[in-house]
Amino acid sequence: MSRRFRPTDAFVDESIRGRRYIMGCVLVEARHLAQLRSTAKGLADGVAPRIHFNNDTNRQRRRVLDAIGEMPIQVFAVICVKGHGVTEFQARAMCVTEIVERLQGRRVAKLVIESRQNDLDDARTITVARSPEPRLVFEHRTARHEQILWIADAVTWAAGSGPRWSERLGSTLEGVYEVRP
Repeated sequence: MSRRFRPTDAFVDESIRGRRYIMGCVLVEARHLAQLRSTAKGLADGVAPRIHFNNDTNRQRRRVLDAIGEMPIQVFAVICVKGHGVTEFQARAMCVTEIVERLQGRRVAKLVIESRQNDLDDARTITVARSPEPRLVFEHRTARHEQILWIADAVTWAAGSGPRWSERLGSTLEGVYEVRP
C-alpha cells in the first residue's frame, strides 16, 4: 500500500507570458528536501550554474521536465490574465492568494517564494489572504540560494508553454488553475 503524500513545504516562482501572469508551485515533503536540492543541482551540471528555462535549449527542457515527472513531488500552476483593468500587481496578488488558500487547504506549513526587488507586496497579500489556522509561514529566497525554486521555474515555464510541455511533468502535475478578478 502506498503512503499518502503529505507536503510540508511549497516553493513558488513566477513568469509573465504576454498578458498571462503565471505562478508555479512545487509541493514537497520535508523528508525529500535535501534529495531534491541535490537532484536539481545535478540537472543543471554542465549546462549552466542553475536551471532557468528562459535560457535553456528544448533538449535541456525536455530532460529536466521528464526528471521532474519522476520526482517525489506534486506541482500546480495558477494563471491570471492581465489587462482589462487587471494590472501586473493585481494579477500577482490574485495568484498568491489562490496559492495561499490551496496550501492552507492542504495544511502545508511553509511557503517559499522567489524574491523579487520588493517583497513587501507579497507579504501584505499573504498576511491578508491566510487564515490563522492551519499555520502557514512564508519567506522569500533567491534561486541562487534555493535550488527547489529552479524546479518551480521549470513548472511555471511548462504551464505557460501549453500541454505539449506541461504533460511532460506526468503525474506530478496536479493542475493548472485560472483565477479571475
